[in-house]
Amino acid sequence: MMPFRREGDDLAATFTTVEVELMSELIEQVGELLAFREASDPAIARLLPDAYRDDAEAASEFRRLMEDDLVSRKQANASVVRDSLGDGHVRLGAGAVQSWLRALTDLRLVIAARLGIEHDEDRGADDPFLQDVYGWLGYVQSSILDALED
Repeated sequence: MMPFRREGDDLAATFTTVEVELMSELIEQVGELLAFREASDPAIARLLPDAYRDDAEAASEFRRLMEDDLVSRKQANASVVRDSLGDGHVRLGAGAVQSWLRALTDLRLVIAARLGIEHDEDRGADDPFLQDVYGWLGYVQSSILDALED
């Protein structure tokens, strides 16, 4: 990946074909995860945490009222990423940048759940591929944030 950089008011980056395929597959998997929302999946607990940890009734009511909207926003962010990947030459306006940052956070939350990462200092499960993907997604996210500061 060529890191994100400023181009006028936009941010631009170039991804390899393999990176486009990987990002597209990850986005697809998170979309499926959100569509089926298996309550026992720790990744769902990360993506859709309880709003009230000390009040199960309030948490349930909040979830009933807000979960579909939250899932729709997450899916919309994922769609922006998928649609803007194209052939790997990515150019993002301000709204798309925010969608990318949110979608990358969601992807990292899912992978952290799969690796058993709870805190920044945790190494997680011994899965070199997932650890590499987790690190790469962090690099992409950091690249966006660095370009925003320029």
